[in-house]
Amino acid sequence: MTLLIVEDEPLHADRFEMLARQMGYEVAAICDNAFDALSCFSSMQPDLLLLDVQLRGEIDGIQLAEKVVRIRQVPIVFVTSMRDDQTFERARQIQPVAFILKPFDSLQLQRAIELAVEGLAKAVGHSESDLEHKGLMLTDCFFVKVREKLEKVSFSDILYLESDGHYSMLHTSNQRKYAIRIPLSELESRLPEGHFVRTHRSYVVQLSYLQSVDLQNMMVLLKDKSVPLSKGYRDGLLERLDMV
Repeated sequence: MTLLIVEDEPLHADRFEMLARQMGYEVAAICDNAFDALSCFSSMQPDLLLLDVQLRGEIDGIQLAEKVVRIRQVPIVFVTSMRDDQTFERARQIQPVAFILKPFDSLQLQRAIELAVEGLAKAVGHSESDLEHKGLMLTDCFFVKVREKLEKVSFSDILYLESDGHYSMLHTSNQRKYAIRIPLSELESRLPEGHFVRTHRSYVVQLSYLQSVDLQNMMVLLKDKSVPLSKGYRDGLLERLDMV
């Protein structure tokens, strides 16, 4: 889960960053004005925005949010010391996932992030139970619950998938490992078409990481990791390689 923080008070910005990192989330950038925030939003593709309502410059946080959602729908958490009804009504038009008043605590921030991800889950037809046990699958990534945080796993980072009974184990290119309670056959059907191929009853690999195919020992090498290749899936793999 990647956050973009837009806050022009350095002390509050530092606290946001510290709390977010303590919770295990990645901070894409910290901006103190709308112009820089729009640039970072476009280039870094954050999953959630933490926006102060009062920003230096001509565009405040609410106006910035209006511009952002026209580019891409993304969960927004407003943070402000302004308690007047007019500010709240303006912010409500954006339909943020939370409106936090300063001073705030880590629990408020944690709950706001959880609400943001639950909102994403509902938007794509997932239940809260799905989020807890199966994770959340979007068009280009998973959000996997790891203890008390949600970790984003991009499809492009998946090295291979391994069946483990009713679970599938996701092995990533940076040597991380995640368990999702979805059978491998179901998970394979939901992955981007043309990027993954089965090499064994219990293994699905990403073609872009394939380094070599050992037909004598029936193994596939993926970024220095060996994965078994069975006779039943050998021809299918070789056909796919001919197409690449």
